[in-house]
Amino acid sequence: MAETVPQEIAARVVHSAELIPVGREQAQVAARDASAYLQGLRAPAVDDAFRRYTASNNPAYLASIPQRRAPWGVPAWVWIFGVIAVFVTGQAAIGAGLIALLLVGSGLAGFRAWQLTQHKKQLSAREEARRAVNPWPFQAERTPAWNPDAEPGTTRVETRLLGLAVLLTEEIRRSPAWNNPILDQHRVRINLDATLQDISHRAYRVWRMRTDTPRPSGESPVTQALAEHVDEYTHAARMAENALRDHVAALAEYLGELRPVERLLHDLNLLDRTSTGAHRELLDQLYRDAVGNEADALRFQHHADELRDLQASLDTQFHFLREQVARTNLLR
Repeated sequence: MAETVPQEIAARVVHSAELIPVGREQAQVAARDASAYLQGLRAPAVDDAFRRYTASNNPAYLASIPQRRAPWGVPAWVWIFGVIAVFVTGQAAIGAGLIALLLVGSGLAGFRAWQLTQHKKQLSAREEARRAVNPWPFQAERTPAWNPDAEPGTTRVETRLLGLAVLLTEEIRRSPAWNNPILDQHRVRINLDATLQDISHRAYRVWRMRTDTPRPSGESPVTQALAEHVDEYTHAARMAENALRDHVAALAEYLGELRPVERLLHDLNLLDRTSTGAHRELLDQLYRDAVGNEADALRFQHHADELRDLQASLDTQFHFLREQVARTNLLR
């Protein structure tokens, strides 16, 4: 189902991690990270990623591209020169002037035809280059599939797989680990542009097979033979789609493996920051403060004890004076 493509890819990633014999725990951690990202994706975000990647097939986008006009021909001075030459030649000999006129006219017509041919070739080459990068037609995600085993729903599964791959590559590019030069040192960086283009063309071929393969009518004597013939295309499209899902799942696994690297690089960065001279000096000062605070606490405690002794002495003197005053009053 196209609606559950991210969840299905997440399940493949988790299952693939469980089959790894060596380093399974690390693979499972990476699979959980990738699965968490995939589970958080929604269908509108995936469809929007597909439309962004295939924006060059949008009529509005194509209309915004300035079109080169066909060259108008030869400059005006060439025409003037030709007319003068013909006039001068015609004054000398009518026959020779006619021949010259025919030669000039033929030459100009041939030059114009060559210009138009070259312009058409340039336009054709540019269109072929555009389609080589983006073979998808406009609104391919809404085009109905005529294959009997096509995915149900209003959106094609092939476009969802490509949209999911686009989101994965964008998330990989945002990863701090991806932008760290350590990946180049260990040669673990992949070519995301080539990978995404490969996934796009693979998904397009599945889409085209399911779109162009007709459904048997069921009313012809050759319906059974046609159905068996179509089954071969159906089986090939199903196998290609399953391999495409594995390809996208591998890209998700790569993203998941980047997450632990991100955390390690973050911790290493913190360790480097705490190993600088300023942090070492601050650490020494904290130790000195701890010793000083302990000494100050002992001194304050000693003063507090002295204050308690003073309070007791003053309290004794107060009671003694109060008793003396009481005796004096009784003697009067």
